[in-house]
Amino acid sequence: MAVITMIAFLFGCATEKPQVLDKTGMVYKDSDYRSMYANVFDFDNYDGQPMFAVAFLGYGDRMDFRHTYVGGIFKDLGDVATRQVGHIDYEGDEWYLIVPRYKEDVDITNLDTGEVHTIYNGEAFTVKCNVSDLHPNIEISTEKNLSGHKFSPQIGGDGKLVPNPDVWDITDYGVMDENLYVQEGE
Repeated sequence: MAVITMIAFLFGCATEKPQVLDKTGMVYKDSDYRSMYANVFDFDNYDGQPMFAVAFLGYGDRMDFRHTYVGGIFKDLGDVATRQVGHIDYEGDEWYLIVPRYKEDVDITNLDTGEVHTIYNGEAFTVKCNVSDLHPNIEISTEKNLSGHKFSPQIGGDGKLVPNPDVWDITDYGVMDENLYVQEGE
């Protein structure tokens, strides 16, 4: 009888998925710790553990395209949420949409001046930056210490975001190519 009980116990445990508990003793659900903006994306099924979803929005004066792109991505959240997506201008002409994965403060450091701008509670934002194609002029981080996650948005020679394990590239390059063509042809 003990052998049968032991076998049943072993096979029963092997089929159960362990439940991870958070600090409060409740079952951990990653989406509970994300902002409404981050929950638009399927972070749970993305291969890897990116801390930011980032879209390249193009070059130059892109405010109209920014509104269209952001409005399209967050359309299910409503107009108020879409209008609340902040924007920060730094020297440069590359535009990016940044969506932090978690509801935590995000620091944007101007690498030229050392000035730090903080985005609170993991809110989505757009940023215009990078005077040079070779050297980014901002760094985006979740913490100021060495254990935090950080990256500098930058476009590589292939016209796409420079890969970083902390970044999920959500750029719709088909829409980008179409929009760049329309702007050049105007």
